[in-house]
Amino acid sequence: MIEPMTSRQLCWFLVRLLCIAAVAASARAQSVSQDQTAQMSRLIADHVGMARSRDGTYRAAVAAKEASWQAFQFSASALGLKVTGAVNGFYTDRTEESRTIAGSSEINRRFNSSLASITARQPLYRKKESIGIQQAAVQFQSSEALAKSAEQALFGRVFMAWVEVLTARDLMQLSRFASEQADLIRLEMERRYRAGDVSIDQFGVEVSRQQQRQAEMLEAQARVQIAEQALMDIVGPDAVVPPGFSLESAAPNSLPNVSIAEIGKLVSEQNPELSAARHGEEAARLERERLSADHLPTVDVYASVSKGENDTASYIRDESRIGIQLTVPLYTSGAIEASVAQADAQYRRAQAQGQALAVKLNAQALSAVSKVRTSLIKIDATRIHVEATALRAESTRRGFLAGLKTRGDFARAESEYLAARQRRADEMLEYANAWATLVVTTAQIDPIFLGELSPPISLPVRTAASSSVVGNLHAMGGRP
Repeated sequence: MIEPMTSRQLCWFLVRLLCIAAVAASARAQSVSQDQTAQMSRLIADHVGMARSRDGTYRAAVAAKEASWQAFQFSASALGLKVTGAVNGFYTDRTEESRTIAGSSEINRRFNSSLASITARQPLYRKKESIGIQQAAVQFQSSEALAKSAEQALFGRVFMAWVEVLTARDLMQLSRFASEQADLIRLEMERRYRAGDVSIDQFGVEVSRQQQRQAEMLEAQARVQIAEQALMDIVGPDAVVPPGFSLESAAPNSLPNVSIAEIGKLVSEQNPELSAARHGEEAARLERERLSADHLPTVDVYASVSKGENDTASYIRDESRIGIQLTVPLYTSGAIEASVAQADAQYRRAQAQGQALAVKLNAQALSAVSKVRTSLIKIDATRIHVEATALRAESTRRGFLAGLKTRGDFARAESEYLAARQRRADEMLEYANAWATLVVTTAQIDPIFLGELSPPISLPVRTAASSSVVGNLHAMGGRP
């Protein structure tokens, strides 16, 4: 026989049911968020891939990389074997004079001649060319790093274009809500005006407020169109952000602790722009050494074989030569010294520029991580404020329609809610901008967004990422 539950037992039973329902709802929401995050990641990755074929900066960087590779191949051939062939054919008409004790005599000769030769030359010692090969290799590494930097910057542009579209749509929804509320209040004020409960000036103020809300909605629509067009300009006409996505679907959570030293190390070791600057500094140093090598001698070994024919009875028919050529610069009127001094100044300039860039990038990264942390705190606080002001605005609106609240009460509650929503959108945009700056500066972009190499380590910063890392992101405690 089943015993009836006491009131206390029933209370605890209901509490358990509510807890189970809350956990299940949270799990379903998290699953939906993961699906949206994965889908958003795939779409952004597709858009980055489409932008690679359109973006002029990225294409120029790829072309520069290819040019640097060919320049390296050309420089490497400087120490290789060179073989040349030559064929000469000529007609000769000459007068030969022979003088002896008995007198002199002249002989006129006319004949055709031909000569074919093959010459091979192998450099043995050319210091300048050897340094030039090293310099070309470093320049290729620099162009390769710049290509990576251009690709990562392209990701940042596409990502921020997405964020701008989502922000514009969010503000569009907010302005549409405000316009709808203004329409309802204007109708209510018109009814009261006809009933003689409010004056004409009060009704006129409400009409003016309604028109202002409509103008704000048109402005928001224009911002959406501009944002979507900016995305298409980067990606192409097929770039579409499907409806249903919003910044709220990728809301961030708290950032794991990352020290300033770790951020600086990531920038120093991973940033491709800084790596390109260091390669450029090394190339400038090698240029100074290459020009200084003009003081040194060069040694080549060569061999040649020739065969000739003509119409005379006596001529050199076959000839073979092999030898060593030593070339020593003796005097250049100060040209070598001047070129070396110029190269030394360029090297010092490259050093200074590399140091300045390192300071700049490190400051950008530190500023970005600081904004990420502070904006996360602001977003969490503003979310609670938005929910509270929304409840207050709805309660005040109902009270106004019921005659329990004044129009001023509702206007204040509505303004506070709209300001909270606007502030939250601005903070989400600030977070996204700071996150994009941080991951681009530290070169910690998920491999799904890049065409080639993936970063060796991952910065613990979260956003819409690839499906392979979504689980890790959510394990931190929430949605990216």
